[in-house]
Amino acid sequence: MTITQETRTLGTDRTVPATPLGRDGRPRPNGPLALLDLLQSYVAEAAELLPRAEPGLTERTYELLELTDELEIWAIHWPQGQGLELHDHGGSVGALWVVEGTLEEHYVRPEQVLGRRNIVAGGGAAFGPHYVHDVVNSQAAPATSVHAYSPPMESMTFYRQDERGLVVDRAEYRADPSWAP
Repeated sequence: MTITQETRTLGTDRTVPATPLGRDGRPRPNGPLALLDLLQSYVAEAAELLPRAEPGLTERTYELLELTDELEIWAIHWPQGQGLELHDHGGSVGALWVVEGTLEEHYVRPEQVLGRRNIVAGGGAAFGPHYVHDVVNSQAAPATSVHAYSPPMESMTFYRQDERGLVVDRAEYRADPSWAP
């Protein structure tokens, strides 16, 4: 597996289609773009209440913001140079929205090579249930992002690269006491 030269920067110029409403009047997260739309609205509505990364942050931290039968939302704080290695989301659809800072994402493309993109504050990304990626803050200042998964994740599988390509390294389960998104 090799890292491609493809680099994209995602910002606020993204439009997504309207989504059907659930019983609570909020959009139902029935696919990646619908979940991204819901997450963008959530971040806009809760902007002043969202937790932010501390300036001297030295390790990745996270806070569960919402959990229902259909959806979970996390705030994740990223110190400089730290990230989460290649992983999937246990079959859940996902979306992330950068609140402050810039995150670099490496993701497995259909042809089994890694693509790369930067996601800047005010921008986001959405992905399907079989998506594998890593996320890192390569900037000098801490970053904060908000992540949504539907249905809530039950597991995450982590991968490494070797001469055979992408290989399962380990799996973590929500039932484990050390569970973290």
